[in-house]
Amino acid sequence: MGFSFKGFIYQVFIDPLIGGLRRRVVEMINPGDKVIDIACGTGAMAAAIAKHAGHVTGLDLAVDMIITARRMAQRKGIDNITFELQDASDLSCYADNCFDVAVTSMSMHQFDPEVAVKVLSEMKLVAKRVVVADYNCPMTPGPAAVLAWGIERAAKGDHYRNFRKYMAGGGIMSLANTTGLAMTSHEVRGEGVFMIAVLSANQENSAVPQ
Repeated sequence: MGFSFKGFIYQVFIDPLIGGLRRRVVEMINPGDKVIDIACGTGAMAAAIAKHAGHVTGLDLAVDMIITARRMAQRKGIDNITFELQDASDLSCYADNCFDVAVTSMSMHQFDPEVAVKVLSEMKLVAKRVVVADYNCPMTPGPAAVLAWGIERAAKGDHYRNFRKYMAGGGIMSLANTTGLAMTSHEVRGEGVFMIAVLSANQENSAVPQ
């Protein structure tokens, strides 16, 4: 399958930083659920979900990430998981509501705003429930927020520009409104830096806990 140095770096340095988010998202998955993980990266989230779900499909546009994810699944002997190199802004190859849950973690802030809307709209079509974990907007002021902004600033280029657009545009809540998704629940974590939102196309479930 080959070796990905970039994927290795992500596994060692990035994945551990968001372990708490990953564990909380896993708790939101029901036994036997069919799940699609958008922008799956190294496959850490998909692998954790696979322990509870019926099957997990992980998608990413980066060849390095898919190579790393497939190697990880093979090494761990996870047989209810599939990783595909695919653009999540077009999921027309999947039937409507063919997944119980669509999840994505720390990806929306990396996308150009128009792409983020397309991806979330596609997730809405293929899954009955959507779970998004990303930066809280606005972040609670403090050392953790300073660190988060520092990490994003260090990424530079399109990544940092898209992060700033995400924060200025209102983050997850704004994206949910734009795509017609109701926020059925949300929780802020990591000293106010992160948010996990459960979204639904069912407007009857649009109440957001205070």
